[in-house]
Amino acid sequence: MKTLEMPATSTHAVTVGRDYLSLDGKPFFSFGGDFNYTRTPRRHWRDRLLKMKAAGMNTVTFYITWGYHEPVEGHVDWSGDKDVAAFLDMIHDCGMVAITRHGPFVHGEWRNGGLPQWLIDKLTPSRVRTNDPQYLDLTAQWYEQQMRIIIPRLYTRGGPIVMMQLENELGSAGSKGDDIARGSADPEENARHVMYYYNLVRQHGADVPIIDISHWPGREEKIALLVDTSGGYPSACFSNEGEIWPMNPARWEKHQRPHITIETGSSMFVRFYDLPPYKNTSGYQGPILDPACIEALSLGHLAEGASGINYYMVTDGQHCDGGNERMLPERDVNFQSPITAVGSLRESYRWLKRLGWMLRSFEQELLKAQPNATWASAFSYGKSHPGVEQSGDLFEGYHRENSPVPADLKHVAKVESVGRCTKGLNLSETNFLFMRNAKVHGTRWLRDIRVETNARGIPCETSREYPARVQMSLPPQRNRVMPFYVRIQPRTFLEYSTAQLLDRRPFGDGTQLILHADANETYETALVAERTCPIRNLGQCLPLWENPNTVSLIGRPGVPMTISILDLDQPVRVVHLERELAGNVWDLDSPRGPVVAITNLSLLDGGKTVQAQQSDYFLWILAPTEPHIAGLAGNYDEAFGLYHASGNVTMPAPTLTWTRHRQGNIWTWEADVDPELLAGTHDVVLRINYQGACARAYLNEKLISDHYFGRFLVWEVGLRDWLKSPGKLLLAFEDTLDAQLQIAPVIEWNWNINW
Repeated sequence: MKTLEMPATSTHAVTVGRDYLSLDGKPFFSFGGDFNYTRTPRRHWRDRLLKMKAAGMNTVTFYITWGYHEPVEGHVDWSGDKDVAAFLDMIHDCGMVAITRHGPFVHGEWRNGGLPQWLIDKLTPSRVRTNDPQYLDLTAQWYEQQMRIIIPRLYTRGGPIVMMQLENELGSAGSKGDDIARGSADPEENARHVMYYYNLVRQHGADVPIIDISHWPGREEKIALLVDTSGGYPSACFSNEGEIWPMNPARWEKHQRPHITIETGSSMFVRFYDLPPYKNTSGYQGPILDPACIEALSLGHLAEGASGINYYMVTDGQHCDGGNERMLPERDVNFQSPITAVGSLRESYRWLKRLGWMLRSFEQELLKAQPNATWASAFSYGKSHPGVEQSGDLFEGYHRENSPVPADLKHVAKVESVGRCTKGLNLSETNFLFMRNAKVHGTRWLRDIRVETNARGIPCETSREYPARVQMSLPPQRNRVMPFYVRIQPRTFLEYSTAQLLDRRPFGDGTQLILHADANETYETALVAERTCPIRNLGQCLPLWENPNTVSLIGRPGVPMTISILDLDQPVRVVHLERELAGNVWDLDSPRGPVVAITNLSLLDGGKTVQAQQSDYFLWILAPTEPHIAGLAGNYDEAFGLYHASGNVTMPAPTLTWTRHRQGNIWTWEADVDPELLAGTHDVVLRINYQGACARAYLNEKLISDHYFGRFLVWEVGLRDWLKSPGKLLLAFEDTLDAQLQIAPVIEWNWNINW
């Protein structure tokens, strides 16, 4: 463990207002989530952190697990893969902040909820998570160990830690597979328990906000809870799959402190129900979740006034030997997280990146905007199945909600939507309208959506209907954030758009605004500029000047994008990017600051590290000057500041020879493996699709991976962390008739770019 020398005091401060946190006086939106160092080898920490940051994330949350660091009483280990100090320092070096979760009970799908087995053996399960004097004394010693690392790394001391969590879900959750109770049946005892740790950390000098997600009466009065934290999951853990709850901005009217989620579910784990039999079923279960539902849950938080969203979990990993909660698989922590255990990026990563980049670019505007349930209403007037039982015009006469509905308009539906508005006095104040059409159990197509706004409570707004010229829709499992009155640069702003915001940054002597929409979606983007000016367009886009200051851009992104340049004194570039490609954006360092690259490669740390998992690549770079990349033959359009290259990367071709056998319901594949298989690669990943119940991978008879999603989720087995010497690799499939295996090398290199 490295000792970090930091001043006892610094000029850094975490302040808590009624609506949001501020870091050194600047309003701060916390966007990130759980990356637990305990389940990922240290050599991968930086890779995972940089992938989180590349998605627009600025916050890392994680448990510090007692049983991981002190498996034997009196022998606390902070070295190697357990070096929390190094992990926190790396978060800081990556320009991110941390929320530490201290336990002693953490749950987190750990055996005994993270409590050491020796503690359970000494006290029995009935005495842990209580005010038993011996338990409190032992936990105080554990806190003492943690605080030696934590206090010097608080944000107020120049470190990354902006908040700390004590205990975890006391009174509401235990370790179900290990018979660790939820806490005392007496709520007052639970209150005393949390206050014990609160007083401990304050006595050690903790001066950042302390958060608590436990349930006990009077906690608001007894503990200085300056931040409200909760979260929610798109699908229930231990009951029938529920539904995403409706957006409810009413909580905003009575809030007294900022709301930052600490556990917004990025999906859900697979779990066994017969160890012990909590439900009348056997085997394992786990929902397969559409990323649109994660996005819908996130937009619900935003609509209700959240000033931070942190996901559980952002990265998958693997249990250490004996570290799994008994009702879970033994090795893999497969939460369907955006970043997999081997570092691959799931589709949910691209969904969250589109949201993360928007939050990163428009953080200040969003934090100063407040939920407003009456400002705007959205209705779908089109039929979900055009032409079915259709007579006359498809979109006949509109109606208002309080008017009688003609029989031929029974299909009209109110779109779930809530606004978040700034009560400004000029048209450059920002409003957002969050619209959702994603549910766990599916939705229908919402066509011809009309947004009606009014001036109630918003001096800058007038009553109006949007959009003016195009038909806006929400396909099934799709959500939308519609922007209004967004400042682009002085004297120029976005009035509204049916496309969604992604990014805003300097470009040359002006500003670039990026929005995204489906490739075949006709967008309508209205801009207000200081004067009429020439507009240059690349792609399918028609500019229509409505008056000397307002122009509407009507077009389709196509593949990959349209670019419209307003030739003002400070030029404004408006890029409409195809939606799927908007999930493949990366920051690329240049002499004039980061520029935007769009590629299926992974560009980490500003492009200092490049990763590929497939041979063919595409690359677009939005840059005011031409990049010259060694080994790439690209074309640069100087008029529109667009570089394009595509081609193939030379990939290693590792091979394995398999011997297959069937015995009963088990189908085994066996191959000889050697570390030479990894030559020239960052890793070699086996990507396996199989039609069956479950599968396990063994290397020299040691379990290195297990998988329980069958045909629903690709099974990835990374070899570098396990293959140290020649041996036998065995794949064992249970109740499986068919399997397809791909050997996928991952390569990594550095780009040499001249500008």
